Amino acid sequence: MEEAAKPYITSELRRGRVLEAQRTSWTVIAESTTGLQELMAQGNGDIRLHGAEAMKRPATGDWVLLSHDGNPHSPAIIKHILPRRSQFSRKAPGDTAHDRIDEQVIAANIDVALVISAAGQDWNLRRIERYITLVWESGAQPVVVITKIDVADDREYLVRETEAVAPGVPVFALSAKTGENLDSLSRYLKAGKTAVLLGSSGAGKSTLLNALAGQELQRTQTVRQDDERGRHTTTARTLFRLSSGLLLMDTPGLRELQLWSDEDTLAETFPEIDFLAEKCRFRDCKHEEEPDCAVREAVENGELSKDRFGAWKKLRREIAFMERRGNRMAELAEQERWKKINKSMRNFKKETKGLR
Repeated sequence: MEEAAKPYITSELRRGRVLEAQRTSWTVIAESTTGLQELMAQGNGDIRLHGAEAMKRPATGDWVLLSHDGNPHSPAIIKHILPRRSQFSRKAPGDTAHDRIDEQVIAANIDVALVISAAGQDWNLRRIERYITLVWESGAQPVVVITKIDVADDREYLVRETEAVAPGVPVFALSAKTGENLDSLSRYLKAGKTAVLLGSSGAGKSTLLNALAGQELQRTQTVRQDDERGRHTTTARTLFRLSSGLLLMDTPGLRELQLWSDEDTLAETFPEIDFLAEKCRFRDCKHEEEPDCAVREAVENGELSKDRFGAWKKLRREIAFMERRGNRMAELAEQERWKKINKSMRNFKKETKGLR
């Protein structure tokens, strides 16, 4: 970050990091002459004007440059967002009509992402695959954590099945409540690193955060007994500084997890399908009706599970849709730009007609 900050550094600016992002303000930890200082911050004119754009709006975990008058009661002003080392993006929720596609940055500059899934009804292999795809796309290291194993009927089965859909990704089963196997995460959660907890409500993210911190940083609630669904106790993406030197971010459960990804990331999440595809007769095989398709043959002989192949096809369709919509939106934006140029030229000719 030192090199990234150099072009912007002046005597009036100092470096800080976003601990929490609200709708129109941010909580920032910033450098000062007496050490680190926690401040409320607002965006400058450019951020306020273009705040809806993913790259223009500071996200939790962002490194920023800001100005402050020294008064602890006045807000700091964020002037620049420094280049992101990694970022978690998804398609912005609520777009049921698919009439627009906006990127939403969930978190930035993350080293390790803990994908949390609780034993019981929360444990869902398809959701775990989605989160792993999200993490690979971000540039962070995914680690799957199965929580609440103190109430699991067969923890070995949960780990074995999870490892099957997460090749190359570490998988751990633990209990934040009892502390069982909690130290297994220590190799990934070292001082100076930034980690994030991802998972649905009720998966045990806040309980795990409190266990790793050794104190109650986030309030927790019990899940509903009838369906084991969690209540949204965590309402904001907040970066906590632990005494160990680790920076750990808790996140609310994501009601919608529509990916902002591409084909390369899909290959990282499903490497066995990518490997099989190399044996297909056609290089551009879609694994649908083409002859000599090695992927379909693997499904038919049981080498590749139907559920795993179905999940791959579903995610691939979503990515293809995102690409088509993105290209169409770019095309429409270009058409609109030329309409404005032509209109300006016509107006200019009318205004200067008598001056020729």
